[in-house]
Formats: sequence, C-alpha cells, structure tokens
Amino acid sequence: MSKPFVSRSYFKIIMCGLLVALSGCNRIVDLPVAKGYSAKFLCSAVFNSGFDEAFIRDEIVAPAMQPLPLFWQTDVNYEEKMVTVGDVFFGTQFAAATAIYREGIGCTLLGKRSIEEVDAQAFVPLDAPPLPSDQPWPQGSGGLYPDVIPGLDTVAVDMAVANAFLGENESRNTTSVVVVYDGKLIAEQYGIGATAQTPMIGFSMTKSVSSTLIGIAQDLDLIDINDPAPITEWQGTAKEMIQTKHILHMAAGLDFIEDYAGWSDVTQMLFAESDQAVYAAARPLVNIPGDVFNYSTGEANLLARIVQDAAGGSLQEAYDFYQTQLFHKIDIRSAFIEFDASGRFVGGAFGHMTPRDWARLGQLYIQGGDWFGEQVISAEWMEFALTPSPAADFYGAQIWLNTDGGEWPELPEDAYHFSGFQGQQVIIIPSQKLVVVWTGMNISRDGTGHYVDEILSIIAALPDSL
Repeated sequence: MSKPFVSRSYFKIIMCGLLVALSGCNRIVDLPVAKGYSAKFLCSAVFNSGFDEAFIRDEIVAPAMQPLPLFWQTDVNYEEKMVTVGDVFFGTQFAAATAIYREGIGCTLLGKRSIEEVDAQAFVPLDAPPLPSDQPWPQGSGGLYPDVIPGLDTVAVDMAVANAFLGENESRNTTSVVVVYDGKLIAEQYGIGATAQTPMIGFSMTKSVSSTLIGIAQDLDLIDINDPAPITEWQGTAKEMIQTKHILHMAAGLDFIEDYAGWSDVTQMLFAESDQAVYAAARPLVNIPGDVFNYSTGEANLLARIVQDAAGGSLQEAYDFYQTQLFHKIDIRSAFIEFDASGRFVGGAFGHMTPRDWARLGQLYIQGGDWFGEQVISAEWMEFALTPSPAADFYGAQIWLNTDGGEWPELPEDAYHFSGFQGQQVIIIPSQKLVVVWTGMNISRDGTGHYVDEILSIIAALPDSL
C-alpha cells in the first residue's frame, strides 16, 4: 500500500526541502542513501521478520530520517514483496529506492540494478532436516529447559529479563532477550510482535558470523589469513600488502568512515551501492596495514567476498557454504545473510536468525568451536579470534573483547560480544557459562552500557555467581 511517512501538505514539502538545502540535518541526509535505508529497513522488517508496517515506518524509520520523510511516499507491495520509497511532488513519485524480497535470502536493495537483473541470479533454498521436537534446546526444537537447576534463582533471572521491556527501557524497543546458562535455555521474552520463531537482523553482529566463516575456510585450507588478501583489484598495487588477518582486525589501513548520523562511507555502501565489496575495495590506503584500528563495515564485506570467492563465487555457492559449513552443523535452521544487488552476501550487516539461533552461535563459541562432538571450527581459530589484535586490545577477529575490563569494568574480563547497530548483542561470559542475546530497534543507538545492570542481576542469580 502507498502511504506517506507522515501527514503533509505541499507547504510542508517546500519548507522541508528548504530546511535540508539550507541547514542540513543530523541524520542520514543524503537523499539516495536515506531512501535506500528506508526501503531496505522496511523490506527486511516486514517481509523477513513480519513486523507491522505502520509501526516500523512511523516509529522506527521516520524518526531517524527527519525531516526528509515529509516529502516521501512508501509503497509496500505485499503481492510482489517489494518496498519502494520515493520523492513525491504534486502526486508524482520519482527518484525512488526499491528493495525486493526473495524467499530464503531476504531483501535486496536494487541500487542501480533492475529487478530482472537481480531475479536472474540463480538460487534454490536448501532443505535441512527439522530439529527433533523431543530434544531440548540447543540440539532440539524444545523451549525453556524443563528441569530444576540447583542453585539457580529463576525468579531473579526472569525479573532481569523483564526489566529490558519496562519503564525507561521501553525506548529500547526490545524485541527479544534470551538467556542461556551452562548450555540450557533458562529464560526468554519477546516484544513488539516478535516470537521465538522471528528472524531478527543482527546488523554488525553479522561481522562475527563472517569471521567464523573465514575461520572455517581457513580450517578447510581454502584460504590462508597470513597471505595477501585475495582481492583482485589490489594485485599490483600498494594494497597487495594487506593480509586477510589485517581485515579481520579492522586494521587494513583503508580510509573508511563509519558514521550513521549522516552521509559516510558506510551509509553510501550499504544503502546506495549495488556491489558493496567493490566500493569497499576501492577505498584509498591511508595507513600501514596492521597498525591502526578503524572500525569498518566495508572491511567485513571484504571478508564476506573472500569467503564467497573461496566457496566458488556465485550467490548459490556462498549460500550453500554458510548454511552447510556453519548453520546446519550447529542446529540453526532460521539463518540467512542477505545479498546485495551484485549477488554478494552482505557479511558486515545483514545476517538474520531467530534469537534462539543467535544464542546457538554464542553457545558454539562458549564450547570452543565444538558442537557436541563435532569440531565445527578449530580450537586454534577460536583462540586467534578471541585474542586481542596488535591494533586494538579490545578487539579480536570481528569480536569485541572485555580485555582488562576496558568496556565493561563491572563484568568478568573474559566477557566478549557480537555487537550490532541499534543495540543488537550476543554477550558471552565463559567463566559464568553464560550467553545472553538482546535484539531490538533502539533508535537512540546509545551503546552497550545499558546492558550491564541486567547482566549483573543475571550473574547474581546463577548457581556459581561471583
């Protein structure tokens, strides 16, 4: 259906245009980028996750884009599973951004590609055997652990989880909190229409997925992270000194601006470029590789390209690789990583899975890469991924570390986490046998500090609490 983001008059349109032209805006103000963001976010939220269109449009997307939505119109086509966001003047829509949904791989922003070009990319979803219904999480489809765990204060855990949805925390727009202790699902709660079956976008938590896939490719001898990164455009240039491990550490030395408050390299890449890895690879080299930490979704997308090329190069081969070599092996059935219009998976931002499946990925890490007898990813890789990099002692291989309590002084030093835009988190604390997942749409993007009180309450309720 076609709807404006907010009610408007032509007077408002003219005034808003003047406001943008004369004074700018403290949001994503570049029009093509902003419309691309809006179309992509709406498409994924509505068609991947089943959220209410009006809520996403009016309460999540529009506030982040103000004042631009005053002269936009959205068309959410449920029959074609397509979202278009465009400027409207005197009843005519133009300069629109379009995102389309494809079963099994989610939404793709067309950019400069046509629907026909994107639809021509060959793809067949894989079937995986269903999880046994008579087994508990994580190897089965069962829910909360049914037995009493001696010493666990379940009431205190449930209260900590509920706190994420109440009072001043309501502004976080929490969609899920999942708590796992000692490999057992002990608490969960959902909001804003989400359920245990809702695939949730991880945004930059996807970077940790891409790192895991790089580790698997390394274990399979498909790549060597100590070699020059296999990026064709870099051969014969100064960039050929960049090793894959430098990219893993966010220290490739490329000039890449990661800022979501206005135009930047990351917003241009994610919401206006048809081939995101090509855009990232073209950024100029400004630092010696390995020396300087510079957080970059572009570098994570280069990791995804390396994985995809190692798997064979096509969309289908990339999809088959991440499903069969990782997700299916650890009993994840809901996961997919969306592709850009060129057919490359967006490994820096667009991974989706249910909160329980995000918790399974965390559980794989807390188990050292072993999944109940199968070493899905080597112990050597796990050690590398969780070791502080030479460029930043708070960062490993696409994973945030709590080294020396630098980020969370109140939490154990062995805590680490996958982290994403709008506050997505998989928090892993091996010494407490604890995995906590938080998903939501926190438009304030106020960092990770607001989780500490809840985590401390959960830790205090565990049998072996500090």
